[in-house]
Amino acid sequence: MSNYASRRITISYFAAEEVCKMAGLPLDVPPQALAGAVEKLIFQFESDRQASSQPKAEPPKTQVVEANKNAIAAMVKGYQSK
Repeated sequence: MSNYASRRITISYFAAEEVCKMAGLPLDVPPQALAGAVEKLIFQFESDRQASSQPKAEPPKTQVVEANKNAIAAMVKGYQSK
């Protein structure tokens, strides 16, 4: 069984606004879309962290930001089509 723990987090308006900009969404997007994107990133980060047993060289920050922007945009666009 996994060590899943439920957490309530609060993100700033500016963070939510940035997610909307990255995904090309209006600022009045449903909160569930933003929550789903954040949740998927958290689980993706945790699974990547557990999978890597050897330390890696830290990639440049721009690559990480671009990967996260693309991941959030893809998740939110998938939510829009439902």
